[in-house]
Amino acid sequence: MGHFLAGAGGTFLRLAGVLAETPDRRWPVVVTVWVAILLGVLTEATVFRLAEFDPVDLANQSLGAILAGVAMLDARPYDRSSGVAAVAGFAFLVAGFFYAFA
Repeated sequence: MGHFLAGAGGTFLRLAGVLAETPDRRWPVVVTVWVAILLGVLTEATVFRLAEFDPVDLANQSLGAILAGVAMLDARPYDRSSGVAAVAGFAFLVAGFFYAFA
């Protein structure tokens, strides 16, 4: 559950910047989700490889990233999607950290 929350939180934080800067929102959101998944693969294979590469942790992180992206696909330029994504991302990252290491 911690990896899922961290994947969603990290993606929401990345999407907060993307949503604030791009007028066309669908393709940048999709690209950001792919980048989040690839960063998850990189960190799981290097930094967080305490015992061995865990594909279940990677799958949970990737699912969190995908669901965060799906939630932001229909964001509008005039709403508060960027701020909500930043707050949600920070909250999910903190919750994921405490859930994974508690």
